[in-house]
Amino acid sequence: MDIRAFNEINERIETAKSQLANCNLCPRRCGVNRLKGQTGYCGLDSKLHVFKELIFKGEESILNPSHLVYFTGCNIRCEFCVVGEWNNEPMTIEEVNFHKLSNTIVQRQKEGAKWLNLLGGEVCVNLYGILQLLSNLDRKIKVVWNSNMFYNDFVDKSISGLIDIYLADLKCGNSECAEKLLGSAQYPMAAKMNILKAYKTTDIIVRHVILPGHRKCCLEPILKWVAAEIPDVKFSLRGYYVPPIPAVHSPKEYLSKEELQSAIALAKDMGLRLIQ
Repeated sequence: MDIRAFNEINERIETAKSQLANCNLCPRRCGVNRLKGQTGYCGLDSKLHVFKELIFKGEESILNPSHLVYFTGCNIRCEFCVVGEWNNEPMTIEEVNFHKLSNTIVQRQKEGAKWLNLLGGEVCVNLYGILQLLSNLDRKIKVVWNSNMFYNDFVDKSISGLIDIYLADLKCGNSECAEKLLGSAQYPMAAKMNILKAYKTTDIIVRHVILPGHRKCCLEPILKWVAAEIPDVKFSLRGYYVPPIPAVHSPKEYLSKEELQSAIALAKDMGLRLIQ
């Protein structure tokens, strides 16, 4: 964390709190008063809820080992989300005890975690609570903002200097697939804008989980956009898609080895900076 940003964190916390009175953290602009217990699309009030934490060695290699801290609530609805139950009813988990969670983070660092990896759900809808959490930590702890990147400009300004690296999950390559698979046609444009902002100021990894059968509509447009706009960015292609049961709009099968190899070959042909 940048020392200047860290010194401003209490002011940022108060500003983030005020935003919850008419919540417009993401492009959905629900406008609910989360401070009074109202909930919008993400299903959250003003409190922070964590449903899981662990040290994990299966992220991109430069992020291992990561201490993953999972927050409930999300502003999109991926039909294939593997933690969807915590997004559908995000407040069934008790409110975070900041002192206890901070101590757990310190302990995980002692156990070998090199990164504090904040994810969900979605981190942007938990901005107020996450800023409070960061204010309780040593600023030398390296922080990953693991996000779908579907948020408004206020979020970007609030975390500037507090995040060491973005792990930007670019999910779909067009608005039609985004509407069907994620529940928001706005997603691709908003996510790309935020990725470009992050790229200019902070270290970033762009990740795409390859969707079976979505080469022309999603994979190729994403690779072409990255090659044209941010060709030297660290780019991660993942083949661990898990089909949901039942699958309505999502692919019903796992990604084949051939599809994965073909996607990697295409990215290499475009000159992208692939990382593992």
